[in-house]
Amino acid sequence: MTEPASTSHNYWNDDELPKPVRDLAILQQDLNRFGYCLIEGALEGATLSAVQDRLIEQAAVERTQHNMKNPANTDPVTQWVGMLLNKGQAFFELIEHDLYTALVEHLIGPDYLISCVDAQIQHPGAGTMPLHIDQWWMPQPVPPGEPNPKSSEMARGTGTCLDPSPASSPISPAVAVNAMWMVTEFTEANGATRIVPGSHLAGQQPDASVPHRIPTVPATGPAGTAFVFDARLWHGAAPNSTAQSRFGITTVSCGPQFRPLENYSRGLRREVFESSPPERLRQLGFAAWSSYGHTGDPEARVTADGSEACGELRLQ
Repeated sequence: MTEPASTSHNYWNDDELPKPVRDLAILQQDLNRFGYCLIEGALEGATLSAVQDRLIEQAAVERTQHNMKNPANTDPVTQWVGMLLNKGQAFFELIEHDLYTALVEHLIGPDYLISCVDAQIQHPGAGTMPLHIDQWWMPQPVPPGEPNPKSSEMARGTGTCLDPSPASSPISPAVAVNAMWMVTEFTEANGATRIVPGSHLAGQQPDASVPHRIPTVPATGPAGTAFVFDARLWHGAAPNSTAQSRFGITTVSCGPQFRPLENYSRGLRREVFESSPPERLRQLGFAAWSSYGHTGDPEARVTADGSEACGELRLQ
């Protein structure tokens, strides 16, 4: 089964959509206008080979041990491999890539956190992933006097909007940035991410029906391409109708006020923690931001863990 062809619409001009480039100014313009951009050759040569080899091997072994899923894509044929920073030094190349970090800072500023580094794999026969946004947990602005949205009651996959046009009223700002790293080639047939250009300005969650009821385009490219997008962009994976698996890695960065998807302060392996410089540990949540997240010393470059934190003190 393949994703149905997009119906006629007036939302965008196909000839104007982003092309893979390495020019930061163009990438920033594309990200602002369309909600996404494509980094040409983001991973190349030995770096790409190392990421491919490590992910494909890790995924093969994990597939024999568990069938855990990305909560946004529970298709039984898909595979999710989480906490990749525990599973190979090669994966740090992604979150430290100069163009990726520049685009994150362009959209949400320099003091961001790494929210996740995980793999999304469309094996042969994987189906269509509903359209969704990755900033679904961010409440929308409301006029004074209107009912206050309860932030703890936000839910993914509840969208009903069919119109990706820019909203006419205020919307929430971008507070997270994603990148899908094409570890293997992404094609329309093998399950490339489907996107709705410009939908990051709609201020709504998209209709979650499958098949998609909204025009989309595939984010395709050769292995090593990086597809960077505003977390408000409407997107979802297409079915894989080929005989080969499509391997991709998602890196998400978010503002320091928000809870990351992966809990590094709890789950980062000790040897990875000990080999990481302070700036990396800050990005992984091991430092306070404006005093939030401290464990006793708001100014510490790396927060103390429970065994080091001050406990009960008594006069002798």
